[in-house]
Amino acid sequence: DPAVDGGVDDTHRRERARPQLACPICLRAFVAGTTCACCARTFPTIDGNVLDLCLDAGGANGTYTDPPLRKSGTTLFQSEAIANVYENGWRQSFAWAGFPGESTEWEYAMEYVKAAGLGGGAGVLLDVSCGSGLFTRRFAACGEFSHVVASDYSSSMMRQTATYCDADVTTSSAVKDGTLSFVRADVGRLPFATGSVDVVHAGAAMHCWPSPSAAVVEIARVLRPGGVFVASTFMEPTSMLEDVFGAGAEAAAAPLAEAFVNSGVGTGGAFNQFWREKDLRDLTGMCGLEGFERRRSRQFILFRVNKPL
Repeated sequence: DPAVDGGVDDTHRRERARPQLACPICLRAFVAGTTCACCARTFPTIDGNVLDLCLDAGGANGTYTDPPLRKSGTTLFQSEAIANVYENGWRQSFAWAGFPGESTEWEYAMEYVKAAGLGGGAGVLLDVSCGSGLFTRRFAACGEFSHVVASDYSSSMMRQTATYCDADVTTSSAVKDGTLSFVRADVGRLPFATGSVDVVHAGAAMHCWPSPSAAVVEIARVLRPGGVFVASTFMEPTSMLEDVFGAGAEAAAAPLAEAFVNSGVGTGGAFNQFWREKDLRDLTGMCGLEGFERRRSRQFILFRVNKPL
């Protein structure tokens, strides 16, 4: 007989913990395969095992492309060259801004996950804007989740993520047993059913998103009640004044911070914007998330928010 936990057989509990994929057009969960029962659109698997759930999947866009972004935070990471160097110096260079290193940042993120009562071998974690899978691999290997989904808009990054995972014994095993999967997706139109994800993680990503409000409201939608969103990003440079001069310095510099953010200075290349803590609080609160907590060091911030029960 199957194991029983609280009256629910363990096999069924594990099945429920798998990600519930949805059509990115209709946002209706797939009934079977990846053909939408509503719009009849079928979405392909690319590069071996990456499910493509973006609107342009399979060349459906034809000759159409969206107008170029005013800034290059998204387009830059579609480059094969950037995908190849992301873990070989690029991400490590964030130390100048106060990022604590990948292992420590992951530990901080897991502290927030566990503080929300999540993990413990159950639940779905969605790693959005996962880049080369730097944190995906840690989440998949730690045994705290029943399923981990690596997701990025960049096909180049998704290929790199799959390659790194295939080369690692633990994560390649997770792919084979169906507890780690790869989904190309737009964070502003997440192809997951409403309330079907326990944890969403976004490591050093929000400063690249073209529309953070569209992304965060989608994250709020896919989180189940009680779920947690954990993210790190770059704050604007005057945020470092509090580290130097103590509490109150940041508030005193608020006019300077606003002028800096509005000027767009320093946002070329990988950045669409720098953040102020107040803006992160207001954005997540506007999208229905609560309980903002954070860690900060110079321009580094890691925060968590919960979806209300």
